[in-house]
Amino acid sequence: MSTYQIILLWLSGCFVNTLQAYSNTRLNEPGSSFHSSTGQAHQVSNPILHPGSVSRHPKITSYMTDTELNVLSYEVSIVPAIEKGELLGTVTIRFQLPTAKSTLLLDAGNLQIDSVQGQHAKNYTRTGKKLRIALEPDRTLTTSITIYYHGSPKKGLLFNATKKEAYTVFFTSEWMICNDTPDDKATIALSISLTKNLDCVANGNLISTREEEERRVYQWQQDVETSTYTYGFAIGKFQKSSSNAGAIGINNYSPNHDAETLSQVFQETPAMLAFFEEKSGISYDQKSYSQVLIGNHYQEHAGFSLLKDAYGQLVLKDSTETNLISHELAHQWWGNRITCESWQHFWLNEAFATYFSAAYNEHRFGRDKYLSDINAYRKVYQQIKERGNDKPLVFPNWNNPSRDDRNLVYFKGAYVLHLLREQLGDEVFWGGIRSYSSKYFDLHVNTQDFQRAMEQYAGQDLSVFFNQWVYKVKP
Repeated sequence: MSTYQIILLWLSGCFVNTLQAYSNTRLNEPGSSFHSSTGQAHQVSNPILHPGSVSRHPKITSYMTDTELNVLSYEVSIVPAIEKGELLGTVTIRFQLPTAKSTLLLDAGNLQIDSVQGQHAKNYTRTGKKLRIALEPDRTLTTSITIYYHGSPKKGLLFNATKKEAYTVFFTSEWMICNDTPDDKATIALSISLTKNLDCVANGNLISTREEEERRVYQWQQDVETSTYTYGFAIGKFQKSSSNAGAIGINNYSPNHDAETLSQVFQETPAMLAFFEEKSGISYDQKSYSQVLIGNHYQEHAGFSLLKDAYGQLVLKDSTETNLISHELAHQWWGNRITCESWQHFWLNEAFATYFSAAYNEHRFGRDKYLSDINAYRKVYQQIKERGNDKPLVFPNWNNPSRDDRNLVYFKGAYVLHLLREQLGDEVFWGGIRSYSSKYFDLHVNTQDFQRAMEQYAGQDLSVFFNQWVYKVKP
């Protein structure tokens, strides 16, 4: 099967299904303008930075301009009823909000609110999918509230009663109350109560399990701050394979494949992880990375990824067709940790992950495989252009993206990164990528940030290139 045929498969399944989740995202921030800068070229190769040595910025107060809200942590407890497609939940949100603000505004999807408790909570109202909580004026900058809720999600959390499976796909506010925006990162502790015959994979580390009559409670804890769209879990009767990539545990799960088959499907993961560490200059800093074959979707989560149940068979037929495995793993750097500040700059997440899947193929299988991928990306882009649907990669809004819009941020964006590499040359391009990644790791970014980082490393003005390929449409 050719790379282009694989992409057609993605378009009919993977990316269309995955990106459809963004279709109703609402943004009010206008599109960003740009400017160029110049600097001296850096010729020194940076070593891989380990968690203790990364020059981290203190957490930038990721206030949204309309709410000035900065969530610090979520503590979530949920009890799913898979057969009924329902859940019961509790979330405690610790946050900062200027004391002059009297209202806490959160995203609640279609969840039903049972009660809101907190020392400084007065009352609450519901407006559409927004939950408005009135706060006492006499409070500190940092405070917390607890919300009890229930619901029957139709998206965001998908149930399969027949298989006794459930998993999350974007739309986090459809299964937990949160500030559901990419530019507000927080830690999460997630407690999931299940019948004892079911397994669970979620963000971070499995801290404990405990028995409660006929149920088992899994307690997961993620101390890394990430955006809410990266939160999630998968539930099912899983078989598992485990290995190690240095000190990192690699865990693979499937309801249908045994341990030996899982090891074969995901045999490239340790090498991919090492490759992305080298190219980003930043080591993977969680204790484990998990991959779950389940359902009919693909999505990156913080610390694990979901891949369509049938995808394993594709890899077993052709061991070189691992683009989706590498794509989702690449998001552990570009997307989850270096995150677009708004969906208008979504290409900084998706084009990077798409490009890095091709770059890994070049590293592992050779230049011809890489060029096959790039040609497939270019072909998808060219077809969009021939339909008259080409657009800049920085969107004025991401309110109702079309199928072509979604494919632009993936495939045109990846093709543009290839063109930038061709213009700069390998040494400067990869050095610039490492500089950009190290500077903005654990932060949110916009396209100007990426442009300036590449210009500063290259020591040249890239405004013509970005104006042609990113901010405007090339004739």
